[in-house]
Amino acid sequence: MAKIKVKINKVNNLTDARYFAAMGVDYLGFCCNTGTEMYCSPQKIKEITDWVEGPAFVYEFDGWQDYSDILSVLDMGKPDAVHLGAFATYEGSFHLPIFKDFILENLNEIDLSTIDFPVLRSDKTYKELTKEEKEIVRNASKQKPVILDINIKASDLNDILSELNVNGIILRGGDEEKVGFKSFEELDLIFDALQ
Repeated sequence: MAKIKVKINKVNNLTDARYFAAMGVDYLGFCCNTGTEMYCSPQKIKEITDWVEGPAFVYEFDGWQDYSDILSVLDMGKPDAVHLGAFATYEGSFHLPIFKDFILENLNEIDLSTIDFPVLRSDKTYKELTKEEKEIVRNASKQKPVILDINIKASDLNDILSELNVNGIILRGGDEEKVGFKSFEELDLIFDALQ
């Protein structure tokens, strides 16, 4: 079992889903933003999730969709949670646990109490984070169990775990090199470090 929670974003193929489930991740996320490169239709999500056991399934929306459109996508599937982008401002409830992105570099004082899983996002690596940004992560972690979404390298994991007090991390799925084949070398190193 991993030392912290692990959520995978943007799963779009069975090869990824089976690999990550075998690694014991907690959540598999599927991009439900139509017209985007990693979009996964409700039918494809069902095809993938029918073959996978273990992780909870999360439907990911960037936040630009109409509330009613999201509800209809949720009705087509059986997600365990919803992940909303940083610009989502929905007032209605989805009746599911919510992951919500916050851009780390723009985060000042914010009340995280209404969010089940606050996700602090940055394109930086751990070593590129400023002292102030690391302090923001630590302070946010005092309010809620925070999930960190940065450019994670296996060599930084021990520092992340010992210094930032995060509850989880986000990794990403990606396209197969060919159907049924994909290299997971870098991810293997990360999962080894998490054991």
